[in-house]
Amino acid sequence: MKLLKNLLVVMAATGMVGSGHALAQVNLGTLDPTVQTRSDLFGAVSFADVFNFTVGATNTNVFSSTVALGPDGTPNATAVTGLTYQLFSGFNAPGTPLSSVLIDSRLDLSALLTPGDFSVRISGAAGPAGGGFSFSTAANPEPAEWMVLLAGLVVVGFMGRRKTRLMAG
Repeated sequence: MKLLKNLLVVMAATGMVGSGHALAQVNLGTLDPTVQTRSDLFGAVSFADVFNFTVGATNTNVFSSTVALGPDGTPNATAVTGLTYQLFSGFNAPGTPLSSVLIDSRLDLSALLTPGDFSVRISGAAGPAGGGFSFSTAANPEPAEWMVLLAGLVVVGFMGRRKTRLMAG
């Protein structure tokens, strides 16, 4: 009888360990145009992960997306309930969020971000078969940088055209 009781206690303790997910914190560094993607899959648990990042002075147009994933890792909007994206000023999601939305889409964070440190907390509950999320983010250069690049290409084009005229004529 005592053995059965101990076995039941061990089984109950194992079940409780699987019923929650510790808060994971990931540092993405300073965002640049390279898309950074992180995916996480869980069993039937609630979860909350925090992603810390820095927005530099030249790349303040930040786009982000979060998609619910099924247990096999493919997009599945019904595999996770209450998938929430919260944006915070500062690392490790302190205080009141700047923005909080139920999501399964792409977000333009440009209006909320200035150069500095930020964090995103993504939370939800995986269904009975499991589930998770995929989080992607990237920072695009300011429009002025694109104009400088375009102007440089135009100047190089005129120089190349002038050189061919001098050689031909």
